[in-house]
Amino acid sequence: MAQRVAYWFAFEASHFYHLPHLSDLENARLFGKAARHHGHNYRVQVVYRAAPQEPPCQFQELARATRRRIDSQFDHRCINVEHPAFQTQLPTTENLALYLWRDLRDTLGAPVEVVSVHESDTLASTYAGEQASDSGGNSRPVVSMTRTYIFSAAHRLYNPQLSDEENRAIYGKCSNPHGHGHDYKLEITVKGVPDPSTGMVMNITELDTLVNGEVLAHLDHKFLNEETPPFDQIPPTSENLVAFIVARLQPHLQGAARLAGVRLWETPRSYFEWFAD
Repeated sequence: MAQRVAYWFAFEASHFYHLPHLSDLENARLFGKAARHHGHNYRVQVVYRAAPQEPPCQFQELARATRRRIDSQFDHRCINVEHPAFQTQLPTTENLALYLWRDLRDTLGAPVEVVSVHESDTLASTYAGEQASDSGGNSRPVVSMTRTYIFSAAHRLYNPQLSDEENRAIYGKCSNPHGHGHDYKLEITVKGVPDPSTGMVMNITELDTLVNGEVLAHLDHKFLNEETPPFDQIPPTSENLVAFIVARLQPHLQGAARLAGVRLWETPRSYFEWFAD
């Protein structure tokens, strides 16, 4: 039975998004603030495949080799200027995850299964070796990109079809008639083949606009039971909130970028999720 071993790595680097065939104004319109030279504290998770009998020390040495490989290429560098691979493609999180997956496997011979690159607390991309054929029959990598949002809302876990006593028996203090609230953390994952020009599965600005209009406008700073149908008729549990979010987003994400996952953190200790697969 195969096992998996995950290690985290970190590096500090700068980058910018700029397509040479576009003017500075066009790049600014397309990429927003990311068109300007800026930097990040990157975090990288690498998941290795392991056989049950393999000793831990073997993976500790592999992790050290991975650290040296990542640092030598990216740490305290301007990625666009100093890394040969990113002088011809943009250093998006999608392209970085794809590059590192291939580089670590090819250069170190490492049994890498998954690479995730976290540019910030609100943006990450993951590559796990998935491929798809384009219209010409060419194999293209399929990468997932996750964007995180925060919203605040009040709710009461209450089913109007049940009595107050039945609601208290099911939901306890969460059925308080005056409600209570949470700072929810919402993770939206889209998956697709990165655009060969921009290196993005989906333009982040477009995803932000979609999520703000279809989801956050209906949930953020609302008393859900009173202000957001259908939660006047069904309990606004996190399970039902996830179903609501999927129903709002999925019709808009069925093209080049498709909705692959929704994870909703109600508290730092509990989350609820949906996956397309």
